[in-house]
Amino acid sequence: MEEILSSLYVPPKASHKGENGKVLIIAGGRKYHGAAVFCILGARRFADLVYFMPGEKDEKLLFAVSQVPEAIVVRELPEADCVLAGPGIGDAHLDLGKLKKKYAKIVLDGDALKQVEPKELEGCLITPHEGEFRRLFGLDGSPEHVRAMAEKWKCIILKKGMADVISDGKEMVLITGGNAGMTKGGTGDVLAGLLCALYAKNDVMAAAVAASRANKKAGDLLFKEKGYAYCASDLAEKLPEAMKWR
Repeated sequence: MEEILSSLYVPPKASHKGENGKVLIIAGGRKYHGAAVFCILGARRFADLVYFMPGEKDEKLLFAVSQVPEAIVVRELPEADCVLAGPGIGDAHLDLGKLKKKYAKIVLDGDALKQVEPKELEGCLITPHEGEFRRLFGLDGSPEHVRAMAEKWKCIILKKGMADVISDGKEMVLITGGNAGMTKGGTGDVLAGLLCALYAKNDVMAAAVAASRANKKAGDLLFKEKGYAYCASDLAEKLPEAMKWR
């Protein structure tokens, strides 16, 4: 794992705005405003530009997102290094084919995983929890099954759990840590946002391992301070400290 993490991108001293990662987040809808905000909070400290497109049109969603000044709301698909799609979009249609034509790096999370079939996952990074993994593949999310499904469907899987299991079908990494305070709503969205930001400038395994490790470490740091009494917003704010191991 340390070898994977040693390759993480470091912004060059002479770099300019936009050169250190541009991401697009397609999230939120009429029911789940917070999902979009948590994704943005997870990404904003680790990507130069964070574009946002609502999963479905809703004034309350746009108002919620407007409270995060780093979010750039767009109506058309912008140029971006990585796109995250699915958190909190509900039943809003996701045109995965259109995204694949424009973007080389795609992260599918949350409600997007309810809309896709395994044959559509080629080249995508997906972040299912146990229930979503079972729905997609008809198998439990054991490490062996995660590796097998990643290999079979030519995708990359970060299967969330007490131990996150990450595989591209060849390599497999287990990330332990975290605690029951991370069962709070929105913590998975924070992870998805961070993952998208890191994937923008890193290869997929390095991004997935780093995001999982930082997310769990942030939870552990918060537990030392607050016990179980912390929330997704706290987790997002703790990510910079959690990334100091790199």
